[in-house]
Amino acid sequence: LTCHYSGYSRDYLDRFVQSQDSSVVNKFQQKYWKTKQTLIKVTGKKEDEHVVASDADLDAKLEVFHSIQRTCMELLKVIEQYQRRICFLSQEENELGRFLRSQGSQDKTRAGKIMQATGKALCFSSQQRLALRNPLCRLYQEVETFRYRAISDTWLTVNRMEQSRTEYRGALLWMKDVSQELDPDTHKQMEKFRKVQAQVRTTKTSFDKLKTDVCQKVDLLGASRCNLLSHVLTTYQTTLLHFWEKTSHTMAAIHESFKGCQHYEFSTLKTLQDPMDKLAKKKGKKKSKAETEDGKKEMKILSRPIQELEGEEKDSMALLNEILGGMSVDEGDFSREWTEVFGDSEEGTSAASGRQAEAQQKENSFFLPSQLLDQSLNNPQSSLSVKHTWA
Repeated sequence: LTCHYSGYSRDYLDRFVQSQDSSVVNKFQQKYWKTKQTLIKVTGKKEDEHVVASDADLDAKLEVFHSIQRTCMELLKVIEQYQRRICFLSQEENELGRFLRSQGSQDKTRAGKIMQATGKALCFSSQQRLALRNPLCRLYQEVETFRYRAISDTWLTVNRMEQSRTEYRGALLWMKDVSQELDPDTHKQMEKFRKVQAQVRTTKTSFDKLKTDVCQKVDLLGASRCNLLSHVLTTYQTTLLHFWEKTSHTMAAIHESFKGCQHYEFSTLKTLQDPMDKLAKKKGKKKSKAETEDGKKEMKILSRPIQELEGEEKDSMALLNEILGGMSVDEGDFSREWTEVFGDSEEGTSAASGRQAEAQQKENSFFLPSQLLDQSLNNPQSSLSVKHTWA
C-alpha cells in the first residue's frame, strides 16, 4: 500500500484518504472534536498559546469590526436624538419670538421696538435651524444603508470564518490526541494519523481563505465609512456655518441699532405679600422706632448727673413751700372772716393748726418729695387732721 501511494503527490494522497475514509465514524469524530473546541471557547479555558498567537492579526481586525458595528449603532441613535432636540429647540425659539413680538406691539416705547426686533430675529433663527435637518436625514439614511449592507455582509463573512476556525482548531486537538498515541511501526496508527493530518490541512485551507476575506473586508469597511462620513458631514458642516453666519449677523445688527438705550433694573419677587401685611409691618417698624427713641430718652434722663437731680428736688421743694404758704395765707383770711361772723371760739384750734402746719413745713423742708408719701402713709391721723383743718 505504501508503494502504491508513493507515486502520487501529497494533495492527491489527502484526497484519496478522504475518499477512502468518508465513513460515519470519521464524521462523528470530526463533530466530536469540533464540539470540544466550541466548549473550550465558550467556557473560556486556556488554549494553546502558539495557536492563539498565530491569529493575533485576525483578532485585531475583529476588534476594529466590532468597534465599527457598535459606533454605527450609537451614531444612528445620536442622530435621532439630535433631530428631535433641534425640532424642540426651534419650536421653543419660535414661541419666544412670537411672544416678544406680541408684547412689543403693545408697548409704544423704545423697549417695545427692541422686543419686536428681537422676536423677529428669534423667529428667523428658528426657521433657519430647521434647515439642519436635511443633511442630518441624509446622514442617517447613509449610515443606515451602510449598516444594513456593508456591515451585514462583513458580519456573515466573520461568522463563516469563526466556524472554519473552530473546525481547524478542533482538528488540531484531534491531531494532538492522535500524535500522543502514535507508533511509527504500527501501520494502522500511521493511517489514522494521516487521516487526521489531511483533515487539518483541509480545514486550514478553508480557514486561511476566510481569514484573508475578513481582513480585507474590515479594511474596506473602515475606509468606506471614513469616505461616507467625510462626504455627508461636509454638507452638514456647510449648512451649520451658514446658519450661524445668518443668525450672528442678524443679532449683531439688532445690537448695533439699539446701542445707547436705557437699561432697566429688574428685581425678582421670591414671595407674594398682601398690602395689609406690608402696612402692618410698617406700623410695627414705626412702633419699634418710637419705643427705641423713648428708651433712649429714658436712658438720657437716668444718666443725668446727681447734682442736677438735687437741684430739681430743691426747686420742687420751693414750689411746694410757696403753695403751702399761699394756702396758709388763705386760711388766715378765712379764719378772720370766721371770727367776725361767729366769734373767737375757734381761735385756739386755728392757731394750733397753724403751728402744726408750720412745724410740718419745717420738717418737710428736710425731706425729699418721695419721702412725703411715706410719711403720710406712716401717719394717717396727721394727714386726716390736716385735711380737716383745710376743710
